[in-house]
Amino acid sequence: VCSHNDHKLNSETMSSPLYKDVESNAAAPVSKPAAKKTSFLRKWGPALAAIAGVIAVNVALLGPNGGKIPALNERQLNAQSRRLERTQAVLDMEWDHEADLKRGLHKEVGRHLTEEEGGVMEYTRRRHRYLGEYVHVDVSDQFSVYGKVLISLIYFAFWVFLMFPNWFLPIGRPGIALGGGLSMVVIRYILLLIGHGPVFDAAKVIILEPLFLLFGLMLTTIYLEKMERGGLFDKLRDSLDDPVNWKRSAKIMAMSTIGSAAVMNDSVVLIFSGVVVDLCVRHKVANSLPYLLSLATTANTGSAFTMTGNPQNILIVSLAYDDISWTEFLSNMILPVTAASIINAIMLFCYYSSELFPGSSGIMECLGIVFSGNRTPEMLAQEHAYHARNVQSIQVEEPSTGWSVWSKIQIVLVTIFLVCFAVGLDVCVTSICAGAILMVLAAWKRQHYDPRPEIVDYDAEGNALPPKKMYDMDGNEIEPEEEELVTESETTLTEVDYGLLMLFIGQFILIGSFDDTGVPQAFFNLAMGGCAEQMTSVPCVYWFVLVITILSNVASNVPVVQMLAATFPYATPYDWMQVSFSATIAGNLTMLGSAANMIVAFQAAKVGDRTFTSERHAPFGIPSTIISLYAGTALLSLVHFSPECSVKLGECDEE
Repeated sequence: VCSHNDHKLNSETMSSPLYKDVESNAAAPVSKPAAKKTSFLRKWGPALAAIAGVIAVNVALLGPNGGKIPALNERQLNAQSRRLERTQAVLDMEWDHEADLKRGLHKEVGRHLTEEEGGVMEYTRRRHRYLGEYVHVDVSDQFSVYGKVLISLIYFAFWVFLMFPNWFLPIGRPGIALGGGLSMVVIRYILLLIGHGPVFDAAKVIILEPLFLLFGLMLTTIYLEKMERGGLFDKLRDSLDDPVNWKRSAKIMAMSTIGSAAVMNDSVVLIFSGVVVDLCVRHKVANSLPYLLSLATTANTGSAFTMTGNPQNILIVSLAYDDISWTEFLSNMILPVTAASIINAIMLFCYYSSELFPGSSGIMECLGIVFSGNRTPEMLAQEHAYHARNVQSIQVEEPSTGWSVWSKIQIVLVTIFLVCFAVGLDVCVTSICAGAILMVLAAWKRQHYDPRPEIVDYDAEGNALPPKKMYDMDGNEIEPEEEELVTESETTLTEVDYGLLMLFIGQFILIGSFDDTGVPQAFFNLAMGGCAEQMTSVPCVYWFVLVITILSNVASNVPVVQMLAATFPYATPYDWMQVSFSATIAGNLTMLGSAANMIVAFQAAKVGDRTFTSERHAPFGIPSTIISLYAGTALLSLVHFSPECSVKLGECDEE
């Protein structure tokens, strides 16, 4: 009786004019006037103003030709002298070749050597022989001018192709990057034959760790999403959902910031790019770019909080001459990264106010919406449509039974996964193991728990036909053989984005060959000039972070960190804090500035959303990055807890 009454009540409710009106609003997007084409000044004005502002600031601080660069003070001169003496002392030491062979050339340099092991001097010698996991071999002197120019032209040509892939043939970024890498290998071999360049070991410049990490994360993400409908992945997606556009964007930014600091920015954007696009489709938004920018920009900014937030931070900690602890890193970054995150969020809300605050008439009304809870008619219509869809979905879909055993298993595995990340276990091994465990669980669940799909034939009227029987030559019925299940290799493993791995392999080859020419190093030395020996001192620090930002977008941030480690082997912990902050925030400047940006664009395009392009990213990315970079640099130069001297070099003893 209750079921009959409920069905009758639902039928009456769904037939009422009020419900039909709300349902029609849910089914059709809110009618809007035809959107006007954005003017050039509205689109590029903030970016041009930011570029002009940063040039004006540096000219005011350093002078038009660098005439205001201060001379080195006594502390800086003493530090310079100590560094030269330490380097010469290391070069004068006798090489213990047999000990090096026993130790292994690829063994990580121990940071705390006892006096019996040689102490600080032996530690310095090993670093001079082998910097962490990156051997810096300068081969720029083996290139002719013709070779350097040719390699640079090829690199910048493919850099433009990767930045604007739609301007040319529809090959896509993975194909362009792989073609560029192969072209670079061929050109380097030709240069070797004609005597204009050295041998190019392409396999050596391919950094395998990010490839292993991406593969493991893609495997883990696929199984978290596919294992169960309504499981952990769907519940996570629902937690980010909200009928109010700006609140949905704010939730994405908060999740991306916290997740990137805890896990790593590449993993966060890889997991949530599809979720963000799905939310945009669910709400029928006309422009998904603000939400994808909310994910990508905050993933880059939030990863600057911790030493495990991104690859360049991990590399900095391993290559720094002095020890940098996890708490020291975090304490230095809290203030500048928080300021950069707030600036980025405010600028995103302002730049895309028409999408995030539909119907608002200006900044003041947007502030009233955020802080007073006001609503415009368009926002109210969106909320009504959202709740109408929810009512309809509840009536159609089966009621949720809460957390199933499979969702609980996923939670346990994800928790273990995050703990392994936090305690410093190898992220590549951890991610691949997580994906492998989920693969085994999914296969077992599909074989022993999920119902087998029934193969039923139907007639023309849609009636089920009885199963066909087969007989042998003697008229005996043949028992049908049990159908084999489709394997994971035929289903889920085919969904791994191998094109994304090809994209990074091609970029590694392009960047590695370009770095061999010495052009990035020459640009850095030429640009820094008299600021090279006082790069993190005011006012040189503001020019230094700008040079790092440019290099990070041209030659990628990880090679820039490697170059600085080889060029300034005794950089202080405070120097590395400024490098980390600038190289990370620089990822928001252009599409190629960060691997996270490329992952977001690739993952969104895979599901049909191609709004996240270089042309649409730059008008917001340039002003947001420059303002966030300079505000954070100013705060970090004023408030920092890392010493401005090298403890192991003995510079701090003089202060």
